[in-house]
Amino acid sequence: MVSVEDLKRAWKEAEIEDAKKGFLAHLSAYVIINAFLTTVNLLISPETLWFYWVSLGWGIGLAFHFVFSRERFVVSEWEKKVARIEMRAREGK
Repeated sequence: MVSVEDLKRAWKEAEIEDAKKGFLAHLSAYVIINAFLTTVNLLISPETLWFYWVSLGWGIGLAFHFVFSRERFVVSEWEKKVARIEMRAREGK
């Protein structure tokens, strides 16, 4: 029989894995699209460089994604979800 603790541990591991996959997908999109935009900018209008503004803005978002997808933040959110579920179960809802 599977214990509640085993289920909690499995759920926590799944949440962490999802956060890592989400960040890697975001990073991949960042690299591919910024490489494309840099190429387009340098080929079409090399006298006016604008690609770095896109890279900078998106990079800030990527940095926040990295920070908030770290295990301690994911675990904190996971613990809040578990606490809410347990509270509802105790209340009989």
